[in-house]
Amino acid sequence: MARWMTAATVALLSPILLPAQQLRQQTYTLRTEPPPQVISTNPFLPLWGFFQAEYERRINPNATWAVASSYTNFNDAYYTNIDGKIRLYPNEHAPEGLGVAASVGIAIVRGDGGSLICNPDGPCVHRRADVTVPTFAIEGGYQWLLGSHKATAVTAGFGVKRYFATDTDFGGDSRVLPTGRLSIGYAFK
Repeated sequence: MARWMTAATVALLSPILLPAQQLRQQTYTLRTEPPPQVISTNPFLPLWGFFQAEYERRINPNATWAVASSYTNFNDAYYTNIDGKIRLYPNEHAPEGLGVAASVGIAIVRGDGGSLICNPDGPCVHRRADVTVPTFAIEGGYQWLLGSHKATAVTAGFGVKRYFATDTDFGGDSRVLPTGRLSIGYAFK
């Protein structure tokens, strides 16, 4: 009698239990497609009078293109940058997760135009007040898309940027500078 009751219970509940079990398995195997676009900015830089923002759009599952702009100070010079980037996502879930980017751009570097630079092996020259130069950068970072709709983007990363200028343009300062990124943004379709 107990076997008959068990068999009847399983027969009655199987139309309910099997779809629930199949749905549970599908939930683990399906990946939600992230929104294809992200606009982000560093919310802390304006407190010191600086700026950084980026717009990123998915090209295919493992790549995005982006346009970024920033205004910062480093070593008593002010840098205004505009960059175009290509970012690769090895997890093929762009624009979410680990990303590596290469960028080209243009920078305006403003320094104190009155400074005199003297090289030990050569003559003294005046440093230019403003110089516009092309740039190239490599960066790595991680972008988290948070929330049930993956609409909140949080990004952290670092890299290096090369400013193609002469020593006279920068007054002997390094032309390869570190870059950093900490931004919060909105991901959308």
